[in-house]
Parts: sequence; structure tokens; C-alpha cells
Amino acid sequence: MAREKDYLDRYGEDICNALGFNPTSNSTKPLSIANALFRSCLGTVCDIKDIHEWITSERRSNARILPSTEIRDKYKDILAHGTNEPVDDIKEARFVLEQIFNPDSTVYPGYQNSVLNIPSRWLVRSSLPAEARIGDFIFGILSYPIEGKASPAIELIRDALKDDDDDISRLIKPILTSSYKERISDIEVSPKSISFNSSKQAIRKGFDNLAVNLLYTGQSRNSLLVLKRMSNLAVFASYYYLVDVNNAEYNGERIPLLLDSFSDLDAIERASELCYIACKKSVEAYIVNLLEDIIRNERLIADTTSAEACKRFISSDIALNAAKEQKNAREILLQYFETFYTGGDKPLRALSRALQFAIYAFTYPNNTPSDFCRVLGTRAGLVGPGGGAKFKRLLINRFLLETIVLSTVTLEGMPDGIELRELGELLRSQYYILIGTDTDKDYSLLDQAKIAQDAPEDLRGELASNARSIADMLITMGLAKRYADGVTIIGWGL
Repeated sequence: MAREKDYLDRYGEDICNALGFNPTSNSTKPLSIANALFRSCLGTVCDIKDIHEWITSERRSNARILPSTEIRDKYKDILAHGTNEPVDDIKEARFVLEQIFNPDSTVYPGYQNSVLNIPSRWLVRSSLPAEARIGDFIFGILSYPIEGKASPAIELIRDALKDDDDDISRLIKPILTSSYKERISDIEVSPKSISFNSSKQAIRKGFDNLAVNLLYTGQSRNSLLVLKRMSNLAVFASYYYLVDVNNAEYNGERIPLLLDSFSDLDAIERASELCYIACKKSVEAYIVNLLEDIIRNERLIADTTSAEACKRFISSDIALNAAKEQKNAREILLQYFETFYTGGDKPLRALSRALQFAIYAFTYPNNTPSDFCRVLGTRAGLVGPGGGAKFKRLLINRFLLETIVLSTVTLEGMPDGIELRELGELLRSQYYILIGTDTDKDYSLLDQAKIAQDAPEDLRGELASNARSIADMLITMGLAKRYADGVTIIGWGL
């Protein structure tokens, strides 16, 4: 059956295509993103159906999970005692394997949508819907030639995946070395031609710096750490791009990312919460600007400066499928348009804002691009608190903080380290991240974004306290040292 023509759905697809990934799923997790990125870096996929059979244990009640008695018969040649292997031992081994290879709860009874914890090339599988094209998006940025070269992160990821001697890979080797099938298949990897903007440039710089720093510090010898770092940065980079693309493409207001150090500073908490809200609004502003471009370019409206022409487009020209017509989408679109137009928007702007609201309501019913900030933010370790907390903020965890710092500084070029204030400048310059190292400058940026005035009055004083707490976190990681005079130096091996 032919698909019904529907403009809202088509505009929804256009938004995803322009963005470069699909910000519409709650099921997107770091392992899904990593699977896509690793697959592109390797240029291969692996058949992991048998590993999936082992890892989905009988602790879950599901008819699709293979009983351990059948596991014993099917894999008798890799068991120490063959078909005499005690079934209880197999059950226990499967439970342990599931705990190790399913940290993000991305392994399901069905194979089709499952992705495992990935320590090596043997566990990188074919494409999954939950990847949301984010891994491909990141790979496109890493592949973009700068001075004729791709990012060193690609080679570092590839080398880490080819290391089969890490502890996690060794756990699975009895299955990996079985003779059931040829696992590895080559795939064609051809990154799409992309237009480079300032947001993508910041992301690329971050991956390049991270790769160089992992090599310099010797952390590259720990393949599991390399893969975890790269995955972590990929999720954060996707969040950063989502909230910064409006500035990169349309010169929109840039959103300061005030990191909360979790130090119970009321003004910092409120300001960071407002930053998170502003991030979501930035996504909406990007979509409205993009829709204006789409409408202009398709020229279906003879005069976009005419309110009557825009209303006529909604009333009769815009095609909607039967389901949306039954839900009165057209009437709702007209109501949105009238509200924005009478509120002072020009006709094209009012139409684009009306379309954005309608697309959120009818095309993205489960998760909107704005809400995807929560998905990516929580998965990266940037947005919290977790659980069902009503108010979210940029509550960074230690691992992401370390990853971001390693993606910002150049450790090899600073053998004596740099002051905390200089780190603040680098974070501000690359990602527009604020931690409070320059009270006047950071407060000014929050004031320009209309965040400072809605935070408690002691925000200026708490910025310095927040910076000290961030520094304390870096000290515990071995990335900083505080001297007797109170000066904090950021560096390696200080």
C-alpha cells in the first residue's frame, strides 16, 4: 500500500535529515551509538546471534530465551564436560555474562534490537533503530578531511577494538573461537559529504584532542577505557550539537552550559536548571528557523509575507493523512498560526512556529527533539538528577567531566600545566561551558542569556565556589593539583 502524503511527517523527516540524526527515540543509549560509530570505524559487522543466546539468561521469564539444556546440546563442543556439563553451572555462567555484557539494559530476548557491551570487534553488529543515526553523524565529522587527514580518533578506536586480550573479551572467547560460523563481514563505509560548521568543528577538535591525550598519557593501552571515553564523548557531542546548531546555522543565541558541581549551591542549581531549559528552547528555535528555510525553498506559498496566503496553505494546500485529519490537525494548525500571528510574528514566522508545534504533537508523539536533550544528557552523564526528578539541570558526573577536559586541553603542550582559570577559558571557547573560573565573564554570559536575573541573587558569589568544587573533582582524578598558595594547576603527572 502506498504511503499517504503527509506534510507534517515529511517536514519531520526533513528536520532529522538537516540535523544529521534522529532525535526522536527514548531507547537511544550509549551502546547503541557506540555500535554505529565502531562499525563505521572498523568497516565490518559481526554475527553475534550465538553470543546473544548465551547472554540472555533464564533469570528473565520469556519464551524466546533458549533454555540452558538446549544451550548445552547446541554448544557441547566448547564446554569442558560436553553434554555432561551441569545445567546449573551453565545457568550461573549465563547470568554472570548478562550482568557484564548488558550494563545499559540494551540486550532483549529478541536479537533484532539487542546490542551488547562492546569490548572488541567481535561484538560490533549490524544497524539498530535505537542508533538514531548518531554514530554515523559522529563518524562523518571524524572522517571530514582537515589538512587532508581524518581524525586520529578513528585509528585509535579501530586499534582498541582489535585488542582481544582485555578481560571482558577473554570471558567470551570460548564462544568467539567456536566453529559455528564465519562471523565477520565487510561493509562499505562511505561517509556522507557534510557541511562543516562551528559546532561540528568544536566536536572534531574534541575528538582529536581526546585521541592525542589518550596516546600521550598512555591510557590508549587500556582498550576498554579508550572505547568508553570515545563513546562518552560521542553522546555528549550529540547533545552539544543539538543545542548549539541554531547558533552555528542561524546565528541564534548561544546557550551557556553552566555545570553544577553537585555542591548544594542554590543559585548554581537554579541557573544550571535554567540553562538546561534554554537548551531545549534552542532546539525549538532551530526547528522554526529550518522550517522557514524549507517553506521558502519549496515555494508552495506564493507570498510568504501574506497572512491570508499562509492561512490558505494550511486550510487547503497542506496535505495531511487521514489519521491527522481525524485528530483535527488542520484546525489546530490554524489556531496556532492565528495565535502567533496576532501575537506579533510575521506570517512566515507564525506559520513555522505553528508547524513546529504541530510536528511535535502529531509526528513526534513519543519523544520530541527538545525532549531528546534529556535522553542524550542523562545518557552522557551531563543532565541530572536521575530517576523521576521533575527539575533537571546540568549536573555533570566525574567521568564525563574528565572526558570533556581531555577533549579540551592539550596535555603534551602544557608540561607545567595551566591554571584553572585557563581551563575555564578553553571550556568556554570550545563548548560554551561555564564552571565559574571567571566570575565576571561567566556571570555576564549568564546575564546575556537572561538566566542570571532569574537565579537567586548570590549567583555571582557561588560561581567561584562552584569552580573550586569542579577543581576538587579534577584533583581526585589526577588531572589537577592545588598548591599551598591556593592556586590550582591543571595537567598530567603534576
